[in-house]
Amino acid sequence: MKVLIAAVADHAWVENGCLSLCRAFDSISVDKFPYVLARMSVALRLLINRLEAGEHKLGISLTDADGHKLMNSDIKINFQFPEGAVSDTSFSFALNGQNVTFQKPGDYVINILVDARIEASVPLYVRESKPGGKLDIPDRI
Repeated sequence: MKVLIAAVADHAWVENGCLSLCRAFDSISVDKFPYVLARMSVALRLLINRLEAGEHKLGISLTDADGHKLMNSDIKINFQFPEGAVSDTSFSFALNGQNVTFQKPGDYVINILVDARIEASVPLYVRESKPGGKLDIPDRI
């Protein structure tokens, strides 16, 4: 199994097997804490080999530097290959979170696990902006 895409975005969705995402980012600057991020998405696209067909456990978590989980999702997925399919196929997934609260500035990480094994990690940097400085908060859709 190979991670083709792992990103944090304003919004992500899957339609007819196609992954779409708007405004990927890896950092947020805010003027005060705690800060509530109204909406964020984790976009994921995996390449699956025919030998990996069957049921797997997919885990996605957002964790702070102290190991506290701010967002966590564990789901069972069942990869199936249609008859006559090529040896590899892709799987797209979007996890949409709402009202994620960051208590303090710091380095956060989104871990993507398949069968309890980390397949990818995506950093998310949350910074406090300087007074009078420009905020780098993505506009919401």
